[in-house]
Amino acid sequence: MYKQISRFYIIFLLVIFTSSALSAGPVREFLSSDGKSKTNHEEEEAPKESPSKKEIPRSEETSSPSPKMEAKVKKEKEESVASAEASTHKSKRVQRRKKGRTKVSKKEKQDIKEKEKETASKKYENSLPGVSELPPKTQYDTNNQNTNAELGHGKGIPVLCYHHLVGNQDPMGGYNLDPSLLEEQFKYLKSIGYQTISLDQFYQYQQGKAGSDFPARPVLLTFDDGSLTHRDVLVPLLKKYGMRASVFIYPTVISNPRYKFYLSWAQLKEALDSGVLDIGSHTVYHPKLPAMSRAEIRSQLKDSKATLEAKTGRKIQDLAYPFGLFDVRVIEEAKAAGYRMAFTVNPGKNVPGTYAYTIHRSLVTWGMSQSRFNSILSASPPVKIQLGVLDGSWVKPGDTFPVIVEGLEPKSVAIKISGKEGIVQRKTNTEYIIRIPEFKKTTYPAMTVIGKTLTGKRSETQFLFVNRKEFKKDPD
Repeated sequence: MYKQISRFYIIFLLVIFTSSALSAGPVREFLSSDGKSKTNHEEEEAPKESPSKKEIPRSEETSSPSPKMEAKVKKEKEESVASAEASTHKSKRVQRRKKGRTKVSKKEKQDIKEKEKETASKKYENSLPGVSELPPKTQYDTNNQNTNAELGHGKGIPVLCYHHLVGNQDPMGGYNLDPSLLEEQFKYLKSIGYQTISLDQFYQYQQGKAGSDFPARPVLLTFDDGSLTHRDVLVPLLKKYGMRASVFIYPTVISNPRYKFYLSWAQLKEALDSGVLDIGSHTVYHPKLPAMSRAEIRSQLKDSKATLEAKTGRKIQDLAYPFGLFDVRVIEEAKAAGYRMAFTVNPGKNVPGTYAYTIHRSLVTWGMSQSRFNSILSASPPVKIQLGVLDGSWVKPGDTFPVIVEGLEPKSVAIKISGKEGIVQRKTNTEYIIRIPEFKKTTYPAMTVIGKTLTGKRSETQFLFVNRKEFKKDPD
């Protein structure tokens, strides 16, 4: 009996000791309501990442993201890190603002502006300021012939300048067209009576030697650089609509493994063999020629011509200036290298007698509207424009020279130099004194003469200068 009581007593003491130990340890935290909520809170917070990290969906973890997606994720991470860093300093900023008037730094102002730009709604996702507010695909109306007939088409030849033809929704700085838009333009040109011409035909016209069979409404189509789409997209469309075009090529991009979206020599030959393309030079590697020495200019023009002739077996007689940039030295070297014509990207119509080394050419950009396309076709050149300095001259702010404009309504004439007023004196109804204005980092100021003809047609003709002030020294 005594042994049973002793055994029971010992067990009783052990139970008390054990319960006391448990109540002092982790079990108490798990069993108590406070402990449970705290543990659950910790378990809920544990999976959450710090603000500087962003959970990537499983689909993105298991597949290789596109470069655009990588850039987007990187940007979001940078923004979240910046947000986290900003939050750590928030209390300090609040304290400083309580002490005195709030001061916003230049960096904060810039950040606010950037955020406003990001959140600002855009009419189209890929719209480009200064290029076009239109989507890549635009339908042109080919039915309203009465309106089209009154637009003044026919005087002078428009030269259109294209680049890439990729249907990937990427403007490429405005130098890309969706193939469907190019086809709309082809259909539109045919509907209003335009016929495409070759470089040979254009040269004969420019020299005043166009034959009796020359089209009543001619247009010259040009495509720069040597995109693979010139073979895959352009050639089939030219054949479909009975048209022809000219390509201006710079050799270093052809058959270059670094540029997979450009033609190989075999592909270029295939495109030329189609019978719907002419070819010209675009220099060796597409530099800004006026910034080069005369020797470098000479090499760019001669070497490109020689390489293209050797690789294609075709005579190269015509040149397109890279970026449309030139100066007097470039023109002199183009003549010496044996080119018969050189094309700018200065808008305007070309008439017999237009200087062969400053041929006007209009860029056709991303999503171009029908009205803008029409304005290129219908613009009428003045009877005469004569500059008191050579086109492509090196000038500096403050320089003055005369300009004679004949065949435009005097009150309608405006002469702008890179958007700034150029006329300082109207001496007569046809003679104007021009002054080069001050610029901020404008290396190649363009001078545009605009107005209306005596019959009310719009006129626009552009020229180019080189701002000497932007060069520490002349290239030569």
